[in-house]
Order: sequence, then C-alpha cells, then structure tokens
Amino acid sequence: MTQKIVRRNRKGTKNKDLFKWPNETLDEMDGALRTQQHIQRMIQEDASDVWKLVRLPKSQDKHVWIYEHLRQIVIELNEFCVFHNGVWTVENHPDMRLKINGEETAFFSSAFYPPKKVPAIDYITQTIEQTQDTLNNSTLFPSRAFIPQKGQQEFQNIFRRLARIFAFSFYEYPDYFKKYEEEHHLFKRFKTLGLEFDMITQQNLLIPENVGELLQSEKTNSQENNQNENSNDSNDDEDSDSLLDDLISDDEGEL
Repeated sequence: MTQKIVRRNRKGTKNKDLFKWPNETLDEMDGALRTQQHIQRMIQEDASDVWKLVRLPKSQDKHVWIYEHLRQIVIELNEFCVFHNGVWTVENHPDMRLKINGEETAFFSSAFYPPKKVPAIDYITQTIEQTQDTLNNSTLFPSRAFIPQKGQQEFQNIFRRLARIFAFSFYEYPDYFKKYEEEHHLFKRFKTLGLEFDMITQQNLLIPENVGELLQSEKTNSQENNQNENSNDSNDDEDSDSLLDDLISDDEGEL
C-alpha cells in the first residue's frame, strides 16, 4: 500500500527541515493547497531560477497560478520587512516618499478613508495586511481552484502597491535590498511573474530594468575598492553616491 505524503510542516520543525517532504509533480499532488505547496517546494529547491518558478504548468489555471504566487510573495514580504528592522523607523521616515529622477512622490495609505499620510513603516505594513485581507476575501476568491473575474481584477492593483515596497528598499537602502535579493531573489520573482502575465508594466515596477547588472556591478566595484590600499572612506562614499545616481537615472518611469 502506497503511503500518503503529508506535505505539512509540523510543530517544532527546524528551519533546515522546512518543506522537506518528497518531490512530486503538480499533477501527482492533490488537495486544495497543492499549487501553493508546489510553489513552495520549487522555491526551496532553487529560488534563483525564477523563470522555472513562474512558468505556467500545462495543467494549471493561469489565474490560480498568479493568485498562489501572490500569496507566497506576501508571506515572504513579511520577512523582507523584518530584514529592514532598525532602519525602517518612524524617525527615519515619517512618511512614505520615493524620489526618482529628481521627482519626489508621497504615498498615502489606503487603509484609511480618505487615504492619509502615515510613516513609511506603517504604509508598508498596512499595504501587506491589506493585500493579505484581499487575497483571503471569500467574496473575491471563494475557491483555491478557480478565480472569478472580480478577483482577477484585483491583481494589477496588488502588484502596483507591492512594487512600492521593493522600490522603497531599493532607493533608500540599496545595500539591504542587494543583500536580501542575492539570497532570496524575491523581487526578481515578483517582477518576472508580473511582466510574464501582464500584471504590471516595467514603468510601474519603479526599479530599473537592469537591476541585476547594476547590483553585480556594485559588488565588483566594492571588491576592487577593498583591494586598493589607497582607498578611504571618502572614496567609498563617492562610489556609493555615484552608483545610486546611476540606479535612479536609469529609471525613466514616473510614479
């Protein structure tokens, strides 16, 4: 008799053992959570292969696929926020602002009616909470197997709002963004998913299209500077400012 595979992290499971159940294809899996568990399993295997992660399986409904990916991205965005603990503070950012191409735009939290100005950390956490509430709304998403039209219409708004969280990290704390992205590839997955299924435009992503090349270039420059015995703190600051100017100037989109 074939033993049923239980795809569940039991209480007390160590981090290194999370999601370590046997491999199965999506077609071999069953249950309402099979798509979510399949995505989580692929992330565990190789989070860097984002094209493999977002590629639509032949037997999978497209809108269910997008929905489940968004649920997973929101889960990971909570960790992304914790990673910025200590810098995303009310004192550092009393409101949510982005400055791109010399133009500064303030964002108001839609958690209130009418929307109002809140500290950046509140804007970010409220956006994540709102997104979770939307994705868990049984009127919009009554089933994990089928997404009605009214639920599909929420996707683009969700992508646009979540993109601001990544952009805030990218422009305000590029070192934090780079370090997290190198390990988790979360923005790259978010971007690839959105562009692949026309859920967001490159302009609304707010981050330059060649972000990967820019971050790699920064890493190379940093290594060269460390090898230069004549380098000093002043030169390091100038290199950092020059990089950030390049990152901003490459994004010609408006908010």
